[in-house]
Amino acid sequence: MQFWTLLLFIGFVSPLKAQKKYSTNNAIVHFTAADDNDIDAINKEAVSRLETNGDLSFILLVKNFKFEMETMQKHFNSEYLESDKFPRAFFTGKITNINSVNFNKDGKYPIAVAGNMQVHGVNKPIQTNGIIEVNNGIVKASALFTVTLKDFGIGGILIKMVADKINIDIAATYP
Repeated sequence: MQFWTLLLFIGFVSPLKAQKKYSTNNAIVHFTAADDNDIDAINKEAVSRLETNGDLSFILLVKNFKFEMETMQKHFNSEYLESDKFPRAFFTGKITNINSVNFNKDGKYPIAVAGNMQVHGVNKPIQTNGIIEVNNGIVKASALFTVTLKDFGIGGILIKMVADKINIDIAATYP
């Protein structure tokens, strides 16, 4: 009798501790120059993973950023981000207040994120705030933050003249 009670208990408790993993292949990463709205690009093919334990990651191909002006896209890839040499950008981190998010209840939950971002071969710690929204079982995550290009070894005369800081807006829907 004790064996069946133990088996039944494990059957009920195990799902409570299981971590759920969400993923998407079409997270959106949009950036604009803080001082110049003409510098504007979007990547709609970022891969993101989110786990209910707070683990969060993004990876994207730099060449997948699309600019309105083709010449800007060419200079971005060849001169500034050197996307042949550094083809990917990464973020791996943790939602530090994940216990405040109820993935089983509709709502908007403010989150704090800390992690490491790698762009242009340079790793930098990043901290930002964002939102997780749960609606009918669909989870969405978003954040807006600013980075300084020289912190990632991105430079050049045009950057000195036009943009030193970039606003990054991230949105991911995890079906």
